[in-house]
Amino acid sequence: MLSGQRFARNLDWNLLRTFYEIVKAGGVSEAARKLNRGQPSISMALRRLEEHMQTILCRRGPSGFALTVDGELLFEKCEGLFNTVATIPNTIADAAEEVRGRIRIELISNLADPCIDDAIKNFHQAYPNVEVFITISTWDVIQRSVMRNEVDIGVSPVTVRTPGLKYEVLFREIYRPYCGRSHPLYGQTRERPEDLAEYAFILTGADEPESQIQFRQRYGLGKHLAGLSEHLEEARRLAILGVGVCFLPVSFVAGDAHEGSLHAVLSPGEEPASDIFVISNPQAPPHRARDLMINILQGKTES
Repeated sequence: MLSGQRFARNLDWNLLRTFYEIVKAGGVSEAARKLNRGQPSISMALRRLEEHMQTILCRRGPSGFALTVDGELLFEKCEGLFNTVATIPNTIADAAEEVRGRIRIELISNLADPCIDDAIKNFHQAYPNVEVFITISTWDVIQRSVMRNEVDIGVSPVTVRTPGLKYEVLFREIYRPYCGRSHPLYGQTRERPEDLAEYAFILTGADEPESQIQFRQRYGLGKHLAGLSEHLEEARRLAILGVGVCFLPVSFVAGDAHEGSLHAVLSPGEEPASDIFVISNPQAPPHRARDLMINILQGKTES
């Protein structure tokens, strides 16, 4: 008798299925009825399998249908085989549901809104096999990176939109002018923005939102320069040290304001604000992890 791989290659696997059905049905006649096939064809299949196995698998006679020892051993193997085959659809479905790979996200520096942290945490909990890569850049570089498919998702304010990209509002960021303990304005609050025009400001360069630039220009703020840093963290440092007044995102410096390292020098009311967008490229190659992350950022669930 053939064995090993030669046995498997030369075996008509349909014969195993027929044998399995014969045993489950308790005989050839009942198996033929359940399979809607003629009894002779079922008997022929059984004989062919016995010839291939070079053994007798069952005995039929006045006492009924009964498996031989070899038949019982083969049936056990067939039962395990068919149980395994039955799990294939669910196994494939489960594999299709498992998300792997890498997702690349590019942000402007020091975005502190809880929705971003919550989205990343929830994404990781739901899809732990996806690597999350995060880089920091300016809003214009982020858009170029998304357009070139160098990153999957951008998160930033937008001054000029790039045709072909998709923009969805994530949250609105509010900016207020702050100073540190050693600054002359610490502890004081001005009611009108123009009252701050005489003070030197720390500017944030290319990362300064358009709404903030327009606000400063409207009220003559920032004509006197005390410092400059395109890194928001370093602009915050200069403000804490008392170097000048600096517009900073309220959520970013909430802890500093609470503990008194920074003081808001303008009464709440008319303050610059900008929308923070989730930026993606609809023409990018299919990427399930990216789509799932966008859904989570937008508070959606996968349908």
